[in-house]
Amino acid sequence: MEPTVIKRADHNVSRKNISSAAVKVLYRLKDEGYTAYLAGGGVRDLLLNRNPKDFDVATNATPEEIRRMFRNCRLVGRRFRLAHVLFRGEIIETSTFRAPVPDDADDTIHGENTFRADDTGIVMRDNIFGTPEEDAMRRDFTINALFYNIADFSVIDYAGGLDDLEKRMIRVIGEPDKRFAEDPVRMIRAARFAGTLGFDIEEKAYDSICRNKDLLSHASPSRMYEEVQKLFFCGHAKEVFQWLERTDLLHPMFHDFSHWIDEDKKRHDWVFQTLEQMDRWRQAGLRVHPALLFALIFGEYHEHLTQQLVNGGQAPQDAARNAVHGHLKAMCENVRVPKNVIYQVSDIMVNQPRFERTKGRKPQRFMQSRGFLDAFLYFKFASKAHHRHEQELEFWSDIRRAKA
Repeated sequence: MEPTVIKRADHNVSRKNISSAAVKVLYRLKDEGYTAYLAGGGVRDLLLNRNPKDFDVATNATPEEIRRMFRNCRLVGRRFRLAHVLFRGEIIETSTFRAPVPDDADDTIHGENTFRADDTGIVMRDNIFGTPEEDAMRRDFTINALFYNIADFSVIDYAGGLDDLEKRMIRVIGEPDKRFAEDPVRMIRAARFAGTLGFDIEEKAYDSICRNKDLLSHASPSRMYEEVQKLFFCGHAKEVFQWLERTDLLHPMFHDFSHWIDEDKKRHDWVFQTLEQMDRWRQAGLRVHPALLFALIFGEYHEHLTQQLVNGGQAPQDAARNAVHGHLKAMCENVRVPKNVIYQVSDIMVNQPRFERTKGRKPQRFMQSRGFLDAFLYFKFASKAHHRHEQELEFWSDIRRAKA
């Protein structure tokens, strides 16, 4: 298959917009005689005049050859072996061109390479090397299968990604049902790209997501936790959430919570206000701890669960801690939230009654305690969202300004 090749004069990708570390890796590989491309989302974002979050490199050098070439390199990954070339404050992920997933697990070209899938069809190990064309066709969506060739500064398109950028379309490479069965997390990525870029999901892929959403139960819970953070820290969290609802992906991700908000559409208001706040913080360049993210998103639900336990006779502090632990630990079957994050979320919720105590030395001691800021940010958000504790919020805001 002959690719579409766009010469330097006919596209807007420039080396000055590529990280200097990525440029060094590309040139070193080229100078050593290897093919070296900037690949994937970095090329997509540059063509869209966006600032890429990271820059990935694809090459015909094997991971071992890359490691020998760069002293500042380590090999990572079990499912697919990758080289991480380390620079100060930056990692350039460098992968070897991949071949298609074989229909027969014994059908491997190179003896050193391995392939393995589980009984559900999810690919568990995939170290089969291939050509640039094969690598492009292995990627998830057409807009992520674009290459920038450092040798002549051209953009190379094997999959029709340039047309889909023009159409503002998320299109799966290959048969959607098969590609989502190989890696169910691709369904979440489709929603994230649609929300982040303001694109539509192509009809065949959209229907496949709606039909195959329950495959998410087979995805790695640890990987799901990483993906959830990407969803809500992307700067377009509200739009992404709406795509998750539209495709019904929210139910297999957050089963109990999603059914709870479905019972009363007013409960969406809290979630949307949370996501809008996340986007404001992101646009301001602020980093939000995952514990505050989960405390805010599930806050109204946790308050509901807490009140149920209080009505059942538990003390308020015990009820708050048990509500958070019970919900998030159950959620770990699908999204494995780390234990330390669960404990921090519960501390945020348990600390909320302390903001109602404004007399004596208690406020000063509370302000000096660990985790105060996240607890205060939740209190401030909840107070404004529910128009409650207005006097207390004014008190705490005043003493924080006085201390600043």
